[in-house]
Formats: sequence, C-alpha cells, structure tokens
Amino acid sequence: MLDRIFDLNKIQNTIMNFNEETKKQYYDYLVNEFGVLFTFHSNRIEGTNTTLTLNDTRKILNNTYNMSSVVDRSKLREINETINHQNAFKYIFEILDKNLDIITVIKSLHQIIGSNIIEGAGEYKEHDNYLINSNGEEVSFTSSDLVETRMLELKKKYETDWQNLTVFERAVCLHMAVINIHPFIDGNGRCARLIMNYELIKNNYPPVLINETQKLSYYSIIEEINTNTDYSNNPLKFGDIKIFNETIQQLSILTFKNMQKYYNEKWYK
Repeated sequence: MLDRIFDLNKIQNTIMNFNEETKKQYYDYLVNEFGVLFTFHSNRIEGTNTTLTLNDTRKILNNTYNMSSVVDRSKLREINETINHQNAFKYIFEILDKNLDIITVIKSLHQIIGSNIIEGAGEYKEHDNYLINSNGEEVSFTSSDLVETRMLELKKKYETDWQNLTVFERAVCLHMAVINIHPFIDGNGRCARLIMNYELIKNNYPPVLINETQKLSYYSIIEEINTNTDYSNNPLKFGDIKIFNETIQQLSILTFKNMQKYYNEKWYK
C-alpha cells in the first residue's frame, strides 16, 4: 500500500512538472491511445457496443472506417456512441483550466455522449429508472422529482466534505454519486466513469480504464459498496469505498506505465 502511494506521488509530481511539449505528448497519448481503449471498453461494459471490435473503434476514431458500407441502424448507433464517447473524453481536456461547476461538467458530459442518441441528453430524467441486482432484485434509483435536489447535494458535498478526501477518494465518490442518483434516463455508467477520470486528470493523475473483462468484478464492487444504500432517499450515503479506491489507484499507475511503454517502443523502433 505504501509503495503504491509512493508511486502515485511520484507520478503526480512527474506530470505536474511536464514541460509544454511533454504535456502535449502526454495528452495526445491519453486522447489517441488510452482514449480509444477507454471508449471501447466503457461502451462494452454498458452493452451498447456489441458488434464493433477494438480495431473498428480505432478506425472510426481515426476516420479510416468504411462508413459507406454500413446500412444496419443498430451498427450506426454503435458508431455514433463510439464517436460521442470519445468527444466527451476530449471535452475533459478542453475544460481542465476552466473551473466549471461540477453539475455543469456532468450534464455536459452526458449531453455529448447522448448526442442524437439519448432523448433529452444532458437533461435530468423525467421518468424513474431501476436495475436488477445480482440477486435478481429490482433496485429503484432516485425518483425523477428528486434528482435536482440530490444533484445539488452532490455539488455541495463535492465543494465541501469531499475536498477533505484524497483525489482518488473524491473521484470514487463522484462516480458512486452519479451511479446511485442515476440522474439521466440512460448513459449514467459512462458518465460516471468519465467524471471519475475528469477528477483524476484535473489533479494530475492518470485516468483509469476498466476493461470489459473486469465488468463483473466492477459491478460486484459497486454492489458491495451499496449494500445498505437507500438509492431513493439517501443515494450519497454509500458504504466503504476502500476496495474501489485501491483498485483505481492500481489502474491509474497502470495507465502511466503503459504510456511509458508506448513511447519507449515508439522512440526506439
């Protein structure tokens, strides 16, 4: 644990001291290499991308995919979801120095991922939604008439109590808050992972990628945190985030190491 904290401190200091050229290369890597993987796996976790391969995703985002051959409406939706998610990730880098209100950021991210796909993208849901947990039980999220109130509570916690947490704890809290309130009719999971990475990148930590193969353990961690959570009335009172916190710390370190490996291989070819 101490080694991991030490590594993260070193990584943060390294990123904070990047010169302009190195920071540009770092951001280019995050958008064009990490971002492709993040988009692919985040969409796959939600089940919104069932036919596109990672290579398809890369071609779509590099504008080399043969769009003229696509006639299936479901595939067109997947392509749009891919482009939207990547645009939302790019948006994070556009606002890092703007000190925007956290609700504005969350709504803007959702508006981008839902553009021309999710009705009312960027606006709070008008109908209630729910999930079926691993026990087959129906779990109702915050009702539509309480969403605005709960989101304002999120904003207050983010600006006060959560500022006393570590960056990773705060990022997890943002993720859990969006998941638990489920403020939008669709796209909440993708939005939660984006806002978590926004908080990490803004504070000079590498973003995290949750692989599709980690989906079940990821859901299991969320479910364990929320064992006694009252989604409808008190969605911001969730359980122990320690395991999730430690997991994203490890994934953040992995992102940095993968970036180093990428440039070492690129420079020494």
